[in-house]
Amino acid sequence: MQDPDGIDINTKIFNSVAEVFQKAQGSYAGHRKHIAVLKKIQSKAVEQGYEDAFNFWFDKLVTKILPLKKNEIIGDRIVKLVAAFIASLERELILAKKQNYKLTNDEEGIFSRFVDQFIRHVLRGVESPDKNVRFRVLQLLAVIMDNIGEIDESLFNLLILSLNKRIYDREPTVRIQAVFCLTKFQDEEQTEHLTELSDNEENFEATRTLVASIQNDPSAEVRRAAMLNLINDNNTRPYILERARDVNIVNRRLVYSRILKSMGRKCFDDIEPHIFDQLIEWGLEDRELSVRNACKRLIAHDWLNALDGDLIELLEKLDVSRSSVCVKAIEALFQSRPDILSKIKFPESIWKDFTVEIAFLFRAIYLYCLDNNITEMLEENFPEASKLSEHLNHYILLRYHHNDISNDSQSHFDYNTLEFIIEQLSIAAERYDYSDEVGRRSMLTVVRNMLALTTLSEPLIKIGIRVMKSLSINEKDFVTMAIEIINDIRDDDIEKQEQDEKIKSKKINRRNETSVNEEDENGTHNDEVNEDEEDDNISSFHSAVENLVQGNGNVSESDIINNLPPEKEASSATIVLCLTRSSYMLELVNTPLTENILIASLMDTLITPAVRNTAPNIRELGVKNLGLCCLLDVKLAIDNMYILGMCVSKGNASLKYIALQVIVDIFSVHGNTVVDGEGKVDSISLHKIFYKVLKNNGLPECQVIAAEGLCKLFLADVFTDDDLFETLVLSYFSPINSSNEALVQAFAFCIPVYCFSHPAHQQRMSRTAADILLRLCVLWDDLQSSVIPEVDREAMLKPNIIFQQLLFWTDPRNLVNQTGSTKKDTVQLTFLIDVLKIYAQIEKKEIKKMIITNINAIFLSSEQDYSTLKELLEYSDDIAENDNLDNVSKNALDKLRNNLNSLIEEINERSEAQTKDENNTANDQYSSILGNSFNKSSNDTIEHAADITDGNSTELTKTTVNILAVDNTTEQSNSRKRTRSEAEQIDTSKNLENMSIQDTSAVAKNVSFVLPDEKSDAMSIDEEDKDSESFSEVC
Repeated sequence: MQDPDGIDINTKIFNSVAEVFQKAQGSYAGHRKHIAVLKKIQSKAVEQGYEDAFNFWFDKLVTKILPLKKNEIIGDRIVKLVAAFIASLERELILAKKQNYKLTNDEEGIFSRFVDQFIRHVLRGVESPDKNVRFRVLQLLAVIMDNIGEIDESLFNLLILSLNKRIYDREPTVRIQAVFCLTKFQDEEQTEHLTELSDNEENFEATRTLVASIQNDPSAEVRRAAMLNLINDNNTRPYILERARDVNIVNRRLVYSRILKSMGRKCFDDIEPHIFDQLIEWGLEDRELSVRNACKRLIAHDWLNALDGDLIELLEKLDVSRSSVCVKAIEALFQSRPDILSKIKFPESIWKDFTVEIAFLFRAIYLYCLDNNITEMLEENFPEASKLSEHLNHYILLRYHHNDISNDSQSHFDYNTLEFIIEQLSIAAERYDYSDEVGRRSMLTVVRNMLALTTLSEPLIKIGIRVMKSLSINEKDFVTMAIEIINDIRDDDIEKQEQDEKIKSKKINRRNETSVNEEDENGTHNDEVNEDEEDDNISSFHSAVENLVQGNGNVSESDIINNLPPEKEASSATIVLCLTRSSYMLELVNTPLTENILIASLMDTLITPAVRNTAPNIRELGVKNLGLCCLLDVKLAIDNMYILGMCVSKGNASLKYIALQVIVDIFSVHGNTVVDGEGKVDSISLHKIFYKVLKNNGLPECQVIAAEGLCKLFLADVFTDDDLFETLVLSYFSPINSSNEALVQAFAFCIPVYCFSHPAHQQRMSRTAADILLRLCVLWDDLQSSVIPEVDREAMLKPNIIFQQLLFWTDPRNLVNQTGSTKKDTVQLTFLIDVLKIYAQIEKKEIKKMIITNINAIFLSSEQDYSTLKELLEYSDDIAENDNLDNVSKNALDKLRNNLNSLIEEINERSEAQTKDENNTANDQYSSILGNSFNKSSNDTIEHAADITDGNSTELTKTTVNILAVDNTTEQSNSRKRTRSEAEQIDTSKNLENMSIQDTSAVAKNVSFVLPDEKSDAMSIDEEDKDSESFSEVC
């Protein structure tokens, strides 16, 4: 059909749409006008029955921009045009429905048909091999997804299928656009059971896919897109917030600057408290400054502003009495908002009515001002030491002497609140200014009275001991006061027991008095008997003492001691209280045990009996105190090492844990002086103890403390046993320990630090790494071939990953404080040689392939030892000749051999050049020596002649004339013939030169005789070049 001008309408539609696209690609400015033109063209085409023609040419022109690269702005402009056109069509439909406007030309059907055919057309390019086409297709879908209205089920299924494929595309840019598309298909009301696999629940299929991407996608940009577009509710929030530990800096920062900021006040209510604390801790302790600043900004500005600047309410939301990160959070707030400090005041009226938040704020502000030398704030807001001691004593009385306080004073306090307030005041008191002696004595009295309370909680005992240490004149004074408190508590308990016994005996006597009348005669007889027995005992005691004094008695001391009444012992609860105080005291003592008699007496009266006690809690505290004393005296540590080892071997889990800590600390302080000697424990026995603990996965906490302790001792070179170190590394890779996250994390940090800290440490890893690899390969093979269904075959790393890790740990380039000798280091080469030696012991071809394909990760240098490189080449050649390798393994091995051959050839060339330089230098030195010796002999001859002719002048003149004449004659006859003596002298010089040349050639021969034949090397290199060419053809 043609219009009146004779132009085909189909062509006219094409020209019109093409003109719009042509103009739209130049700028965004005229897009609104272009959209109006497109809508007009579409409406006219529909009126004239050319709807399909318009759709065809529209699709055709959009296809033109699909191959454009991501950075082509023209493509982005056309994509925006298409998105705006579809959005405009949908907006008109929605507006018409709201105004109850009757659609005359079936606009809704036209729109739905256009969208349906456009999406189906574009989806044809989603499987294109061209990454640009796939990117543009998904980009188009992402921008139109909000405005496509309702689509039929078949198109929905096609979209979901295509997007689920593209979410695993090899190009990150394509995956990002797929994430944007899937975001539109999320259902905010149904996100439960995200981890469950179900084919029927399609309503949250998109959400599940995004969760998988946010956790597993290797691209940081894709994870970021999924994190920012995943719906944020109670079910998906944990997956979003765990990005605070992402390896990418930007992703970690966005958790604080976007996710938590957008939540506002909901953060405090919707996030679980322990997760909330972790987020703050991770943010404030992040290694990147930008992440730390984002977290500080969130706390100091976003959260504080969301709470209308109410600092007390912010502390309530942070739950200062429970949270362990509030100190860091409030410090970050002060650093970011120093203006807040000047607005905080502590009026006199508030000191008796502290709340949890005010007490914490007092402690935080005081320590912050003290650390940052803000003296004005300290002088204005904080009282003198004597006043502070009064306030502290007030709350101690409220908590522990509440019977003496009126009910009105303690009505709004509970025990936990009071203990927290006391703790905060005590923390500030530890670092308070005690320049006033009155204030110091007042505080010391309050603290000593507090520590004497038997109901004092353990956190208050700990901080009370620390405050008393800061108040003490010296360490001896501190120990004296602490032990006095411990003895008073124990003596009070014994006295109380005696009083209780007296009360009981009185009650028994009163009961017996009621039966006296009934049994008068029997009672009288019994009393007489008892009185007689008591008189006999007293008289025998006095006579024994008199005989002992006079020296004529045969009574022994044991008899006297046996006659004495048994000494009372403190109760178990009191012993626990005393041991708790003594342990916190000993943690602060540095004086050797030999210089402190009080601690030695405490050992005899409290600690040693506690170690022998059968009650588990007393024994554990006793071992802890014993360990702290052993740190102060090496002899005591030697004497008790066997007991500590028995505690680890035979004790329960908590006793093992404490004993392991003690053993590690003893080795850290005293080193190996406590083992291997006369009267000492054998070090091998202790190594076996650590070995058994590492192998016992039933006690994961003990495994962790043993692993951390061993890593510290190996790092300090206290332990140097290769077998124990091998056990340590095997425990890291063992599948049995894969569920022990704390153990794996400790190893993942400590082992690289150990290997990279010193060349000797890396050499130890190199010596043991090959055997470690072999054992783990066998273990992995057994795990894969196991027929037990409960076995988790994915619990262990594959041998290739383990091999890569071992290569990384033995790479000399990773050493800290590198020197120029790093390139000469052969530690990694030695490890690879050991691996090739055990290669034949590996039976499974799959494992062999994993190892061979990773051998080129080794560091090679022409400065490395020649013989080591040659040995490595020999083993490589042996494997290439005798082992049946697949193509991939053969190519990897050939690459290594080629590199080794080129390095060896380079070393040979350098050696030959060096030999030539040495020969030339030797010849030059010999020539200069000959010249100097000839000149010296001539001068000596002349001087000798002068000495002889010291007679008369006539003879001297004659001799001189004769010498000159001889010289002239020699010069004249030099061209004709030589005298016999001259010829002999020349022959002697030639002989010396020949001898020198022979010596230098002998030196050259000694250097070069071990070098390989150049011809054979050249032939092998040519052969390897051919192999490398064939490899490149295969690739």
